Amino acid sequence: MASIFFDQRYADKAVEYYLRQNKKWGSRDRRFFAELVYDCVRWWSLYWRYLGQQPKEDSVLPILAVSLVESGLPMPEFDEFKRLRPEKWKKAKSEIQEDWVKESIPQWLYNYCHEDMGEAWPATLSALNKPNQLVVRHNPLLCSRKELLHALKDLPRETTELTHCPSGVLFESRYNVFSTPLFKKGWFEVQDGSSQLVAPFMDLQPGQRVVDACAGAGGKTLHIASLLQNKGKVVALDIHQWKLDELKKRARRNKISNIESRVIESQKVIKRLKASADRALLDVPCTGLGVLRRNPDTKWKLSQERIQELLQIQADILDNYSQVVKPGGKLIYVTCSILKVENEKQVQAFLHRNGGSWKLEKQMRMYPNRKGFDGFYMASLSKQ
Repeated sequence: MASIFFDQRYADKAVEYYLRQNKKWGSRDRRFFAELVYDCVRWWSLYWRYLGQQPKEDSVLPILAVSLVESGLPMPEFDEFKRLRPEKWKKAKSEIQEDWVKESIPQWLYNYCHEDMGEAWPATLSALNKPNQLVVRHNPLLCSRKELLHALKDLPRETTELTHCPSGVLFESRYNVFSTPLFKKGWFEVQDGSSQLVAPFMDLQPGQRVVDACAGAGGKTLHIASLLQNKGKVVALDIHQWKLDELKKRARRNKISNIESRVIESQKVIKRLKASADRALLDVPCTGLGVLRRNPDTKWKLSQERIQELLQIQADILDNYSQVVKPGGKLIYVTCSILKVENEKQVQAFLHRNGGSWKLEKQMRMYPNRKGFDGFYMASLSKQ
């Protein structure tokens, strides 16, 4: 945790590093370690408030002790823990009045989100402080959801279908699904229940040409390609070659053959695609406040200056990449943010800049406190 908070490493990368250093740990130990770290990151400022201390770079053991006790586990008999008194934490907890302290979030960010979202913010934040659930998406090229559910019965975990999501399967508890034969055969991908709604939202038809302008490692790209039934073309763009290399591996496992990847090295890549796409997906860089469940360290690393930078990046991407859509085609703007300033207001600003050349057809918000999954926003704009 010292590396996460004092060296500014991302939590997932820090956890991954320490797990690689301890390859002899069993699955239970690895899961316990990861969950303990994420719990401490999620409740970082609150737990230090219990202790009545400021965060210390040279000793994070006290906060580990708080996390263990809050989880209902006994403190180990370590010398460093002998002076800690859990009864004092309970008293400190009962005396906390400020909502931003109770929810363990920087005060400026709590106020910023409250001003942006209004009365929807408190319930949203409370939901974002709950650990994320394990959800997978069946690959329609290889199996139906019913067939996947039947095959998953052999695993030591209960699974159910998601009623709001036609391709989603929910695991009742955590499990290393990546080691299963079904995953290796390409029958499913891990993808949140909100993220799975993006591809169906795009109104795709087999044979279409789709540009995924911010593809990354390609979770949504794979979903798009499968809904196109391996027909047409998905042009996956990203500034990082290694992410596109990972996408290629995933596509092979999924038996997908209609994805073409291109690294964005200059504006020439965009110009060559001008007016060529039936659909263009812009899953833009954002604050990530809708996915705090899985990336809780985001709230400690974010700043007002960074938010302003992201707003400009989003506007630039909208202006630049919208030109790849052909007349009559559709531009799909997506964020994993809960802020109106990144979502509805960003779309309205784009429409205002472009006169009557674009029309907002529909938009959708996913609130983490309503369905229990990530916070997402998506808007479909048609080119006139």
